[in-house]
Amino acid sequence: MFLIRSAGPKDFRHVFPLARLLDSYNLPADPALIRRLLEDSQRSFRGKLPRAKARYLFLLEDTRRKRVVGCSLILAKHGTPGRPHLWFAQKRVTKHSRTLGIRRSQEVLQLGWTENGPTEVGGLVVLPAYRGRPERCGLQISYARFLYMAMHPDRFEKTVLIEYRGAMGQGNRSPFWEAIGRVFTGLPYSRADRLSATNKEFILTLLPREPIYCALLPESVQRAIGAIHPGAAPAAKLAQRQGFRRMSQIEPFDGGPYYSARRTEIGIVRAARPLQLVQSKKGAFPKGLWLAGTDAGGKFRAVLANGGEPSLLKTLKVQGKERFYVCPIAR
Repeated sequence: MFLIRSAGPKDFRHVFPLARLLDSYNLPADPALIRRLLEDSQRSFRGKLPRAKARYLFLLEDTRRKRVVGCSLILAKHGTPGRPHLWFAQKRVTKHSRTLGIRRSQEVLQLGWTENGPTEVGGLVVLPAYRGRPERCGLQISYARFLYMAMHPDRFEKTVLIEYRGAMGQGNRSPFWEAIGRVFTGLPYSRADRLSATNKEFILTLLPREPIYCALLPESVQRAIGAIHPGAAPAAKLAQRQGFRRMSQIEPFDGGPYYSARRTEIGIVRAARPLQLVQSKKGAFPKGLWLAGTDAGGKFRAVLANGGEPSLLKTLKVQGKERFYVCPIAR
């Protein structure tokens, strides 16, 4: 059995190895930033942080081995005053020559930003040994975020965004960043990505705000525009099953795509419902696969289990009566 639970400061030894696997904007392999994330996570689950600062980190724990094997994250609001949400919009411009009698359409990239951004989900990583297993570890830790949104809709924005890592070339370099970002900032990808976690001023001031014509970029870079890294492809499929759709926007560092959905139209959010559970030896639900969660005392706990399993309430460590949210999961 696997338990999904909220993360706090005591989980550093579990989370930092996962951060080293992903080393992303949302989950960087930086001890100081991870400790700050864990502090924010605990305060967020307890309702102590405003939406603009709230970050919720979810952990997937193998209860049999007492080992944390995965994590995922919600940024309640990505794009705030002083820390904007950034993107390159994919557009087409059409020009017409009356002299030649021809019309040509070209794809361009246009830098955009907002300080009133959406909710963002990210930071999803599962240990290699637990990927592709029948317990569907990636699905569990991914869908738990949406169950939590159903439990606390007032804590999140109306639109939910997912950023997927873009294509990487030789030496784990981003061809998109090398062709655009590095040319205008002079920074290598890793340094720019880490810096942007706390300061985005250099992006707005150094990257061009004028349209960038894609036809002027090398073909290898054009192919990288909007491409998903192979390691992120399974997560993208899970998101599409929940109603997320690709946007005409890409991440300005590695060129990876953005997906979005209205929060109320996400599959798990729509299907979730409250349920009062009572201790029972016969189990809690009818037959089928269910995701069930509670956050009594500001500590989120959830499990994915077959209905009728008596171990369900034991794993969740239910104390008397608690308010749960449950959602059926299609196999």
